[in-house]
Amino acid sequence: MDTALDTPFWRFSLDLYGRPGVDAACLSLQGRHDLDVNLLLLCVWAGQTGTRLSRADVTLLADKVAAWQGEVVQSLRAVRRWLKSQDATSAITPLADAAERLRDGVKAQELAAEQLEQALLYEAVQAGGVGAPASVGPRLAMGNLDAYFACLSREPGVADAADLAQILTAAFGDRLRPLDAIWQMQDGRDVLPA
Repeated sequence: MDTALDTPFWRFSLDLYGRPGVDAACLSLQGRHDLDVNLLLLCVWAGQTGTRLSRADVTLLADKVAAWQGEVVQSLRAVRRWLKSQDATSAITPLADAAERLRDGVKAQELAAEQLEQALLYEAVQAGGVGAPASVGPRLAMGNLDAYFACLSREPGVADAADLAQILTAAFGDRLRPLDAIWQMQDGRDVLPA
């Protein structure tokens, strides 16, 4: 593995994404808002590392990876999904195993492309000029997520609040109760711990 790609942000993302319910929550948010899960995860990671991201910061980061996300990551995802949709019709043919191996290879390339995007984001945050020091915690992560949704010109709805609460409670464990996270996102009640 390329050590330049094995960043603390990547390791955080793999750990968080592997926790119960996080993958489904991320994919639901991606499906509803066409958002970049890597930026979503970056907002949470920044909350755990004490970096406040403004709307301008998130916009700058999104612009930095937009071409890579659109031309590489999303293109690989589209190919993988298309190949998966063909599985049902090709399951009885002698080429099914070869098609499955091809899809697995595309999936591996998609993951490698995601890792490279995360390395670009990590490098941008570490280089400075993006973000400001702040107190670590779920409130900071939620503020970062709010900045991302503002960048998308969207407000989280009820389903979004539940998905974001799933991600935040997985990231912050016993420091955050799921209901507190949902309340915070639904009506702005200041119930999150610092």
